[in-house]
Amino acid sequence: SLVWYTLAAAALFAKFVFTTGLQGLTRLRTKTFQYPEDAAYWRGSEPAAEVERVVRAQRLLRNDGEGQPFFLAIGLAFVLLGGPPTFSALYFSIYAVSRVVHAGFFLWPKQPHRNRAFTVGMLALIALTVHALVLTASR
Repeated sequence: SLVWYTLAAAALFAKFVFTTGLQGLTRLRTKTFQYPEDAAYWRGSEPAAEVERVVRAQRLLRNDGEGQPFFLAIGLAFVLLGGPPTFSALYFSIYAVSRVVHAGFFLWPKQPHRNRAFTVGMLALIALTVHALVLTASR
């Protein structure tokens, strides 16, 4: 179970690195920066409005910050409670893949695919939570 947890956490971290990198590269490419010291250092400007890709990246990071801590906490509890590796593989891989797919459809907008990816991840997290509670109750 710990292997699957680690792989899922690593995938989510890679998505974070990609998203922040995309945000930074977009700022450098467009020479538009949020803070005056960054604009001065990189010889850019402070726009009245952010570039759409940067705004989407910021919103994706906020969205991840709201949900992924629950996955990491409940997933770790599941591992520590001795959750079966078969279910760990199922829950953790479905959640991680759904979040990566959701990120793609968030950054390059496509509906209803983004909502479907989000829903799949949420259902995996709900199933993981219920299973962790069952394991807790059986102790």
